[in-house]
Formats: sequence, structure tokens, C-alpha cells
Amino acid sequence: MIYVIIILAIALLVLIVLNWLRKVQFDAVHRNLLDFEDRYGGRVIRGGFAVRPRYLGEYKGARFSISISAEKRQPGKPRQFYISIYLQTPAKSNYTVLALNWVERREGAEKKKKTVRYIVDKAYLLEVSHKKILKNLNIPLIESLVKKMHPFAYILVSRKGLILERLSSNLIKDTEFDRLNPVVETMYELSLLPELESS
Repeated sequence: MIYVIIILAIALLVLIVLNWLRKVQFDAVHRNLLDFEDRYGGRVIRGGFAVRPRYLGEYKGARFSISISAEKRQPGKPRQFYISIYLQTPAKSNYTVLALNWVERREGAEKKKKTVRYIVDKAYLLEVSHKKILKNLNIPLIESLVKKMHPFAYILVSRKGLILERLSSNLIKDTEFDRLNPVVETMYELSLLPELESS
């Protein structure tokens, strides 16, 4: 009986330590996101003790948010965190840019009929639903902006807004204002790219 109590006490202690470490990490992320609040207004929202914070604000009149998500832990693999940025500014075209190494890591990813083009030295895939869309895109300008946002998992560009997700191995460093703000600025530039005139 004493062994059961000792094992339960150790398990409880481990759980408390893990929750405390998680809280410390999210406290630091919270402080980083407060820099966005200071710069752009808006607010940082946090629901509880060890809950991931998120930021809601505006950039040049467009609503935007920064949030943290995590993939389910796979056996033998560490939990993967993502930093998501949503910018509600409409683009002129609909397309997706995906990191090739991220696509290759996705097990069981659905294979859809899409038109793709390799960009940035084959590090990324530019994916569209129809060849006509690809002809209207200014690929060199898209490539130059993708290089400025590198690295990221994917960015969805649409007439409703842009969503970018980047993998993070260090949430505290990766949510610092000086690292994330240039990504927000470049996403806005990407949304403003005009379509090429049809010949």
C-alpha cells in the first residue's frame, strides 16, 4: 500500500512540475504578445492558469490575430507547436504556399488534384486550384515575399484573408515582436499584390 501512495505522489509531483513549466512558458509568450498590444492596440486574451494566450488586434485597419496551437503528441515524438497568424485583408487571388519539408512530413495527407509550382529553390510549393490562376500570379514577387517570411509550414492566401502557420521549436523566442512583426508586415504586402493582366 505504501508503494502505491509513493507512486501516486511522484506522479502528482511530475504533473504539477509539468503544469508549472507550461505556465512559465505561456507567461513568457503572454509578455511577448503584450508588445503587439503596445504597438497596435487590441488585447491579449488568456483563459486560465496554463492556457495558451492569443492576441487580437488590427494592422493597417485589418483585423489580425496571433495564436498558438499544438498537434497531438505522436508516440515517441515531441509535441509540435504552431504559431498561427490570421490577417483579415482580402487578396486578389486564392492560392496556398506550402513548405515542401512540411508536406512530406504529413502522414496520410490527402492527395487532391491541384496545380503546383516549385518556388524558392524547391523549398516551397505554390498550389492553386486551376492553371488559369497560376498564369495571373506574379511568381517572382510572391517568391521574394515568401523568402522574407521563411520559415513557415504554409500560408493560405484568399479573398477573405491570409492564414500563416509556422512551426516552433521555441515558443518564447519565436513569439518575440521582432521575429513575428516582420511576418505580419510581409503578409500584408502579399495581400496587396495585383494579378497580372491577361494577355
